[in-house]
Amino acid sequence: MTTPAGWYDDGSGILRWWDGQQWTAHVRTAQVAPEAPPAAVAPEAPATAVAPEAVASSAAAEPEPFVPPYAVQAQVGYPGAASAPAYPAAAVTGYPGAAPSPAPAPAPAPAPARRISVLGIIGLAVAVLGVVLACVPPIATVGWIVLGLGFLTSLVSLFLRGAKWPGITGMGVTVFGTVLALGVSLLALGIDSTVGADPVPVATPSERPPADDSTEGTTDPSEIEGAEMVPFAELAVGDCMPLVEYDPDEEIFELPVVPCDQPHTDEVFFIHQVPDGDFPGDDALYDLAWDACLAEFEGFVGLSYEQSELDFYPYTPTKSSWMRWRDRTVHCIIFSYDDVTTSLKGAAR
Repeated sequence: MTTPAGWYDDGSGILRWWDGQQWTAHVRTAQVAPEAPPAAVAPEAPATAVAPEAVASSAAAEPEPFVPPYAVQAQVGYPGAASAPAYPAAAVTGYPGAAPSPAPAPAPAPAPARRISVLGIIGLAVAVLGVVLACVPPIATVGWIVLGLGFLTSLVSLFLRGAKWPGITGMGVTVFGTVLALGVSLLALGIDSTVGADPVPVATPSERPPADDSTEGTTDPSEIEGAEMVPFAELAVGDCMPLVEYDPDEEIFELPVVPCDQPHTDEVFFIHQVPDGDFPGDDALYDLAWDACLAEFEGFVGLSYEQSELDFYPYTPTKSSWMRWRDRTVHCIIFSYDDVTTSLKGAAR
């Protein structure tokens, strides 16, 4: 529905002619009674006499006071009720030429859910694995490396898109694991120091046939000229040793080793590893060691044990070294009843 043509306030206090579609350039003040817009000038008609009745009729037909379209209009109601304002359809959207009402602001879109950082989860898992490995002394070095990788991975994940909590948690786990691993390492170091201060015997000598009158042994290896005391763990095949008389019940930690061109009687000819398991007992372990040494005797000397004038004996682990150090090493020692100044390998006697 459109507003009919007429004089209307254009919003600036001036009456302007509305032609039913748009404002025109014709204006007038609001105090002056509205009048029709100027029409096209018609040719002047010849003057005619005006009847008195026409003059009186014209005077009687005074123009009605101007009521704008948006004036209050009476509505049907109960008698004496105040009339409610009624506006033309143009008032709903604004009077002609009025600025349009601003459109309502759109509702804000919901924030998208943040994704979990995959790299952060990986860093957290690596950090946990590093803590476990670093607390196991034999593989603590590997654990320290894994801890470092977990820390770096968690740190990098903080600079990528996604939730930050996995990366922060991973870094916290690495710090906690570092402190925990240091404590475990210090504890293990203290235990090792205690073990080092109280060495565990690693071998017991078997019964060796007594030396004849031409060979005399010593009970103090430090009296042997040119001898070097070597722990069992460092003995190797071909090491030559002078005759030392040990008490059969004595437990041994190291042996004197001399150059093979120096007078000696004993020589390491084979090193055997006993299968892992529970300690079999001294007698059973000696039988295992004897069989292993006998099987290698002929290959080293060049004659079978029955034909050779040489003999052998084994050094076997003790129960303490078996349990605490996982010692499974048997040292097979070949010996001559006379002093020799060369290796017994291939002696064929």
